[in-house]
Amino acid sequence: MASSRRTPRSRRAVGATGLLISAVVVAAAGIVVSTVPVLAAATVYAVVVGVVAARLLSNELADRRRAWSLERSVIVDDNRRAAVSRSREHIEFANQMGSRLRLRDAQIEELRDSLVTHEIDLAKARERLSEERARVMALEADVDAARSDLESARADLRRANDALAESESAELHARAQILAWEEAATQEERRQHDRSA
Repeated sequence: MASSRRTPRSRRAVGATGLLISAVVVAAAGIVVSTVPVLAAATVYAVVVGVVAARLLSNELADRRRAWSLERSVIVDDNRRAAVSRSREHIEFANQMGSRLRLRDAQIEELRDSLVTHEIDLAKARERLSEERARVMALEADVDAARSDLESARADLRRANDALAESESAELHARAQILAWEEAATQEERRQHDRSA
């Protein structure tokens, strides 16, 4: 398994190895013969073979370095593309969550405006109720002279009480909606925080 993963030797490396082995063989033959012309020829052959082998190995090393640089550049480019894709996904997610939060804030603001309107209506109803109560008290002080006015004022008081009850019910409903929306917004922010963590 390990041998199958090993990079195969190139022809230049094998050729350089063969040349060096042949230089060793020629040098050994020159030593055995021990004559000046043979030793000179063996020396020249060894030098030439060494230069050629060095050149072959240098070219092989340069090719290997170029291949490694190309592989590293491909890996870096793949990592860059993956990082760009992840950043786009993060931006899309942030935009989506931002639009949801803006929509939720708009809904909460609308409910708050509705609550303010109901509070104004409630204040007006209480003011009308106070006025009607004062009128009833004035009419009850002069009951013999204004019995018909008293009955009318009592009817107005009942209507004002009904309006007050409706306004208070609307206020309670609006407050319950605001509490529900604020709790939902808080939970959404927590979920967004948990996802980003």
